[in-house]
Amino acid sequence: MKNIVLIGSGNVATHLGLSLVNKGYIIKQVWSNHRRNANILAKRLDSRSIDDLKDIKDADLYIVTVKDDALESVIEQLDANNIIHTSGGNGLDVFDNKCENYGVFYPLQTFNKDVNLDFSKTPLCIEANNKFFENKLMKIGGDLSNTVVRMDSEQRKKLHIAAVFACNFTNHMFTIADTMLERSDINFKILMPIIHQTVLKLEDSKPSEVQTGPAIRKDRKMIQNHISNLPDKETKEIYKLISESIMAGNG
Repeated sequence: MKNIVLIGSGNVATHLGLSLVNKGYIIKQVWSNHRRNANILAKRLDSRSIDDLKDIKDADLYIVTVKDDALESVIEQLDANNIIHTSGGNGLDVFDNKCENYGVFYPLQTFNKDVNLDFSKTPLCIEANNKFFENKLMKIGGDLSNTVVRMDSEQRKKLHIAAVFACNFTNHMFTIADTMLERSDINFKILMPIIHQTVLKLEDSKPSEVQTGPAIRKDRKMIQNHISNLPDKETKEIYKLISESIMAGNG
């Protein structure tokens, strides 16, 4: 399954496409609604760009990397076999038994097309509608990543939600911290050692075992002091809600 069509040209398509090409796979075409975006990625992958799904050529595998809200619509327009999507929050049901072989190839990572990363360290979660096609996807996954896991749709949906908490929500907390520090003319980089240490501890311990701060100590006086010094109602509510969750031992 060496000849591949990439349907999408965003962050996931960029990193996945580059990794595939580096491992000897051929990206025959790159599709995007926006021809300019398809052109940019196709040039990097030594491929051809298209902006009409009707122009897709025969290939061994079709990888759909579009946004979740466009996934079903794009799959519905494909007249092909061996189709996979890369969504964490969608299952096999989006294919509606459209073709003989279909599946999911979910890379558990935060992607930005302008930020380099080692794809071999990105876990890949694989699911397919039959064992034959699953084994094919596992082989491709093994070429790209050191961690390839068979995972059904329900497991993957739970993983996707957990990733939102661990990555997206955490990054929003960093954004709040950065905004607060900017107002006091303090560089966010001063927090990097404590951030690194927080993540480092997770390599050997469960998160609940290494929780620190006023909430785990139930230091309500300090918590109230912090809340009173926060600049807006929304941030106060976030601080209060998370502190209450920690004190309750939720997780």
